[in-house]
Amino acid sequence: MLTSLARIRSDDAATFYESRQGQRTALLLNERLRRIMPPMRGRRILGIGYTAPYLPESAEFAVSARLLHAQTQKTLHPSSKDCIVDSARLPFDDLSMDAVLVVHGLEFTRVAPDFLRAIWRTLTDDGTLILAVPNRSGYWAHTDATPFGHGSPYSSRQLTRLLDQTLFRIDHHSGALMAPPAALSATQGRIMEQIGHRLRLPCGGVHLVTARKNAYAGIPMIDDKLAATLPQQVPRPA
Repeated sequence: MLTSLARIRSDDAATFYESRQGQRTALLLNERLRRIMPPMRGRRILGIGYTAPYLPESAEFAVSARLLHAQTQKTLHPSSKDCIVDSARLPFDDLSMDAVLVVHGLEFTRVAPDFLRAIWRTLTDDGTLILAVPNRSGYWAHTDATPFGHGSPYSSRQLTRLLDQTLFRIDHHSGALMAPPAALSATQGRIMEQIGHRLRLPCGGVHLVTARKNAYAGIPMIDDKLAATLPQQVPRPA
């Protein structure tokens, strides 16, 4: 007999996703993620946090980087494409990833701005950041029976401000996991996801966000009056 959600006391994300409730959660989130993620066939994607249930198989190269946190360190199936990293020091080359997927990651970081800056450097100029972050006002952030109930959840405003400060431009922001964890089932979960998405209800258990690098946000704009006061370059005589 499978363990019920009420009896699950997950020590880590890997244990949760081995459970029936974890498999249902991954099923529902994957259905939503596939709709907002860019096509990954032949591209490179980095998963940070605990992303084993969510990394697309179509990617040319996919690596899972787990953070130095009890919720994400343990893995049931270690492989050569799985590593543990410091959230502020990602051991990947600049401009090396077409996409970065973060699940069970941002809420466990010590300094969130440093974490997002490290991702910014790792992404290609046209790369995409995909975030699944616990919603501070949702049901899932208020029970420790799932990994989404650990770490620091975010409100919509907090998440928007953080991404803006770290030079990301949000392309998509919606909620997911509308059904409470204790009432989650595949059928009911899908129905509530459809209703919540259509009505844009704020009660989703997690924020789903896609964002791109805002490369020009840090470049100051010069108006005509200021430009007139700047020294002009005088061409040298031929």
